[in-house]
Amino acid sequence: MTLSTDARTHRGPSPAQPAVPNEGSDIDPAQNPPVAEIFSRAVGPVTEPTNSLASRVTNCDSISWTPFPMPGTSFKLLNINETTGATTILLYVSEGAEAPLHRHLGGAEAYNIFGTWAYEGEADPIGPNCYVYEPAGIVHLPKQESESLMLGIFHGPIVGYDDDGNVAGINTADLLWDLAEANGAIAHLPARTGR
Repeated sequence: MTLSTDARTHRGPSPAQPAVPNEGSDIDPAQNPPVAEIFSRAVGPVTEPTNSLASRVTNCDSISWTPFPMPGTSFKLLNINETTGATTILLYVSEGAEAPLHRHLGGAEAYNIFGTWAYEGEADPIGPNCYVYEPAGIVHLPKQESESLMLGIFHGPIVGYDDDGNVAGINTADLLWDLAEANGAIAHLPARTGR
């Protein structure tokens, strides 16, 4: 499944555009003396690029969508940190998809690109251009209000529960890797050394 710009624009209201810095003191540290003083401490001569570490740039349209372990959802695995178990994904959630009650064993971060959802029991919806931080240990139940796309960073596993409160599944970095690999959606990632 590939979401096109044309398809997205026909699915309800357009997402809000993020605010950008104003010209002047928002961009030029010299126009803000306290910032300029701290900035000057961080600026030092650099003699050459670091060639031993390779940056990766990936066109996300080239990655296939992989079913995520929740009905009505798909993901694109963008990065995996073998040391910490963190993963970075694009997460697509269809309208009406129901997440199970779940616990984050590590913190989670999300930037909502489009769509609207909310946490059960909380009145404020999370819409486009919202950043969400979920601390390690939180247990919650998101409710999908419309089709959504978000960038997610999971700093540890997620435990899903069934209706009786029993563990129904655990999403780990290894599970997401295995799913993406089975779907042929890891060619953009470096080979894993720990497996």
